[in-house]
Amino acid sequence: MKGLSLISPVDPAQLEKDTLRIYEICDGCRRCFNLCPSFNTLLDGVDRHHGHVEKVMSVEHQRVVDECYYCKLCYNHCPYTPPHQYALDFPKLMVLWKQRFAAERGVSWRDRLLVQTDLIGRLSTIAAPFTNRVLALGPVRRVMEWVMGVHRERRIMHFSSETFVRWFQRRPAPPVPRPAQKKVALFASCLVNYQASDVGKATVQVLEKNGIIVTVPDQQCCGMPSFDFGDTVAMQKAAQANIGALLPWVEQGYDVVVPVPSCSLMLKREYPALLAGDEPRKVSERTFDICEYLMMLKREGVLATDFVRKPGRVAYQIPCHLRDQNIGFKSKELMECAGAQVDVIEKCSGHDGSWSAKTEFFPLSMTIAKKAVRAIEQAPADLVASDCPLAGLQLDQAGASAHVGGRPAKHPIQIVRDAYGLPS
Repeated sequence: MKGLSLISPVDPAQLEKDTLRIYEICDGCRRCFNLCPSFNTLLDGVDRHHGHVEKVMSVEHQRVVDECYYCKLCYNHCPYTPPHQYALDFPKLMVLWKQRFAAERGVSWRDRLLVQTDLIGRLSTIAAPFTNRVLALGPVRRVMEWVMGVHRERRIMHFSSETFVRWFQRRPAPPVPRPAQKKVALFASCLVNYQASDVGKATVQVLEKNGIIVTVPDQQCCGMPSFDFGDTVAMQKAAQANIGALLPWVEQGYDVVVPVPSCSLMLKREYPALLAGDEPRKVSERTFDICEYLMMLKREGVLATDFVRKPGRVAYQIPCHLRDQNIGFKSKELMECAGAQVDVIEKCSGHDGSWSAKTEFFPLSMTIAKKAVRAIEQAPADLVASDCPLAGLQLDQAGASAHVGGRPAKHPIQIVRDAYGLPS
């Protein structure tokens, strides 16, 4: 698939040729067997057709594509990714097929609605307590399942009465550190703004504790949800808007810090692939996951280490989109700096936003989550943590936090904030 791009027109015949080539390579390798539903379906299909990969294209192929939720784990597992001569990029292949299927079959109003995270967030936070109560009612969830195809058992993260951005704007301005160590433009994410707002607050608190000036530029959803049906036009529009908002801050010497791995992955990796020009690259080069950024401060000898509370033992699930960034276990290292004992769980939670909310995929998502749950239950801990609030929600629902008294999973930055003794 050398040279195949998300921003260039794709020849259908060439796409099918590349797909057969990649499926043949995957059949011969099988390193990703049991990694995700797509590979199970693909390889079981190849075996069922006695190695005739071309028959998979007519029988199992659509299911292979639909079951891909862009976790990108296979990219890091694959020995044939660029710069290897095979130039295999399975996640990109799936996106291109989602794009093609969307053009051929159309996109349902349900799918288009579920990716409108900013719109849903704005409407739901207007009367958040009422919204949360209504969404917890069984009859309402049954109607949602019948009308929208959102599974009645899919737990939904509560909406915040006050968005993170409103909290940031109304709070008293902190004293400007003298001299200022660094300046950060925080890309909070729609998830943090409307639902996991305390993750954003903890991020600001910890950064300011370390003498960093923080601003929150205008921003919108990063566009990651649009991968669900290959809407590259929507992703490009999101990329253009966010790069346009962040670039002036980068040019003023600000670093871009992101607390949610899916969004930092988009800014670092996907935006330069979606947009031409130097602007996405400039922003990408100055974008950091929050724990990655704080560990950079530690390497420079300027991280505050006056922690007052030890977190105890933490079972830490590292999200797939953080693993794909190839930065190591920065969240683990940061929590250890705060005095925690950390057991790393390298298992996918299976959430992926709207994919796991759909009636046809929710049971499968919970099956995937059980692998992480079993690993967590084997690591006795005082806390469960994940950098992705949705992964944390999934682990809570799948029962991972039962062995720590039913307390919800936390983001590592919340654990570090608490270790500093800062108010939550």
